[in-house]
Amino acid sequence: MRLLKPLFWMGCSTFLILAVSGCNRSGGNFTFDLHPRVLVHESNTGMGKNILLEVFDKRRRAQLLKKDSERKIKSGRAMVSHDYTPSEELDITFQKAAEEGFKLQGYKVDGNGMGTPREVKIYITKLKLKLRKKNRGEEGRSTVQARLRTKIKLSARNRGIAYTQEYEFFIKKSYLTVPQKIEREKILNYGLTQVLHQILDDPKLTDFLTG
Repeated sequence: MRLLKPLFWMGCSTFLILAVSGCNRSGGNFTFDLHPRVLVHESNTGMGKNILLEVFDKRRRAQLLKKDSERKIKSGRAMVSHDYTPSEELDITFQKAAEEGFKLQGYKVDGNGMGTPREVKIYITKLKLKLRKKNRGEEGRSTVQARLRTKIKLSARNRGIAYTQEYEFFIKKSYLTVPQKIEREKILNYGLTQVLHQILDDPKLTDFLTG
C-alpha cells in the first residue's frame, strides 16, 4: 500500500500536466496564421545591392480581432467571443515575406551584396479587423461586414540620405453569416499582401535604393 500511494500521486500529477498543456494548445484556436504573399516576379532590379532590413510591430494592441463586450456575449448577440492574436510574432512573419520579395527583385539581404548597405526599416502601425452587423433593405435582412485596415510606415537610408513613406490598405467585405476563422485569416493575409506589394512596387523607393 505504501508503494501504491506515491504511484497514485505521480499518475495524478502527470494527468494534470497533460491537461494544462492541452489547454495551452487549445489556445491556438484563438490565433490567426499570417502568411502574406509576395506578388513580384524575379528580376535584377536591385542589381545585387545590400539591404539591411528590419521590421517592427508598433501596433497599440496585440489583438487582430477584439472580442465583443461581456454584455453581448451573455446575451448571445456577440459575433466574437475571444480575442484573436497572431500565431507567430507579426514582425517576424512580415520580415520573412519582405526579405523574400527584395531577394526576388535582385537585392541581397544577407550582407553579401555590393556597396554600402541600404537601411530599410518597416513599422507595422495598424492591422485591425472588425466585424459589424449591417441591415440591408426594407426587409431588414442583416449581413455581417468585415472591415480591415492596414497601415505601414517605412524609413530608409542610403549613404546618409533619408526616405520615408506610408502605405495603407482598407477593404470591406460582406457575408450572410459570421465568417469562419479561415475567411478571417484570408482577409488579414490579403491586407498584408497588398501593403507589402505597395512597398515592393513603389518606384520612388526603388530609385532611392538603387541610386
